[in-house]
Amino acid sequence: MKLFKQKNKLASFALLFFILLFSCKKILDPTIIELPTAENAITSAADVEKGVAAAYHFLRVVVPDKAFLMGDLRADVFSSYSQSSNVRVETWIANNTARDLLANGGGNWNQFYTVIAQCNLLLEKIPGIAVYDDAMRRRHIGEASFIRALAYFYLVRFWGDVPMNLKSVDIDNLARTPQADVFKQIKADLDVAIANLELKYGDGSKAVRASKGAAWAIKAHVLGWLQDFSGCEKLCDSVITNGPFRLVTDTTNLISIFTGKSDEGIFELNFNATAREVQKNRVYNRTLGRPWYKDQSDGGGGTDKFILSPTRSQLNAMFTPGARDARLFTWFIKETYLQGVADDRIFLGKYRTLQFQGDTSSQNINESHIIITRLADIMLLRAEALANPAVGRSGEAIVLLNQVRARAFASPYTGNGSLQDTILMERKKELIGEGQYFFDLVRTRKLNKDSRITQGDWYEKGAWLLPIDQSIIAKSNFMITQNDYWK
Repeated sequence: MKLFKQKNKLASFALLFFILLFSCKKILDPTIIELPTAENAITSAADVEKGVAAAYHFLRVVVPDKAFLMGDLRADVFSSYSQSSNVRVETWIANNTARDLLANGGGNWNQFYTVIAQCNLLLEKIPGIAVYDDAMRRRHIGEASFIRALAYFYLVRFWGDVPMNLKSVDIDNLARTPQADVFKQIKADLDVAIANLELKYGDGSKAVRASKGAAWAIKAHVLGWLQDFSGCEKLCDSVITNGPFRLVTDTTNLISIFTGKSDEGIFELNFNATAREVQKNRVYNRTLGRPWYKDQSDGGGGTDKFILSPTRSQLNAMFTPGARDARLFTWFIKETYLQGVADDRIFLGKYRTLQFQGDTSSQNINESHIIITRLADIMLLRAEALANPAVGRSGEAIVLLNQVRARAFASPYTGNGSLQDTILMERKKELIGEGQYFFDLVRTRKLNKDSRITQGDWYEKGAWLLPIDQSIIAKSNFMITQNDYWK
């Protein structure tokens, strides 16, 4: 983040070492957790600021790939031009086999615990610092609580029951905690964040650092996941009514949302070349080929036909041929090097913001932000909650649905077809590539209708959960057990 670029230089080397160390140790091994807990590690408010920057850094490391691969590809939204030869390892994620999920990191939760350990450390150290501006103390408490809640929310949505640790040092090798208890902690952390964070800050950190609105938005998603649609609707309304967020109204420039810090952004992961935050991740280099990437070794340039994108039939299922919808020409790029070879391949172009004068032979050039949540997401989530029979306010749901559609010049919903299914499809069109759709399908219990997971009792058997890497199970001395579906 730009705000931290000077303060975080010294910490960067330690953080990189910490990540490497963590990846080869067993989960919650005391030697991992003790690394950042030396007595002199955090002794001042300035140290906490650096520590908060570290927590955001760790979040940027783990979320982009995990959310895109397991939140979009697993929902069968993307595919390769060739599904039979020279395909990338990600191509088969939607098949939902243990082999394909594990091959793409779907069994490894370690990096989320790196995030959590850093937040635990901050929340332990902050109360012992005597000289501290009260507003800054509250902000730091809110941010650390928010980030920890978000990390655990990803964990339980991916793996269900997960080990829960709230200490920076824990000498026990923890077993999995029932997800109901983890959700209690997530909600408690988000309540702390809501109580301590402001709606906005005037320091250039718009959307890229946690705010009260971001905490409202994530808690709304948590309650929606828990089927508390009344509570979800109320929190969404707080975001929409009381937050400083507005839909981007320049329909021809919707890509500005992904440049970052737009009026629509609620919480997003910042990537900035001057702060050395550019990253080689599969969100960027699996959705873009030439002219953005010339490197042919890992999915770019000369291998454009293996870039992951919706097929023509997948696009037609979202955007009715001939119907007007600005997202079709804003989210997607038709002018690719595949013209004349595969004219029906249209690449997702949301993440095409490059470093100024960047070297396109490298893949570490992308400065697009990874969106965690934005106003259109929350408007459609509120519409979903309103349309649920438990709330039963369909008229208000239609208003919100049509506001999102109107921004894209799409035709309004007038009652044709199921309102709930229409809202779900609108989320698919609006949020494609943002790591939301698989979670949407699980939350609405409609995964077996729009994915390759077709078991009639997919939810009860846990086909939606990810398997746990066997190395994590073994290194825990078998305190951690495999998810039932994958045994």
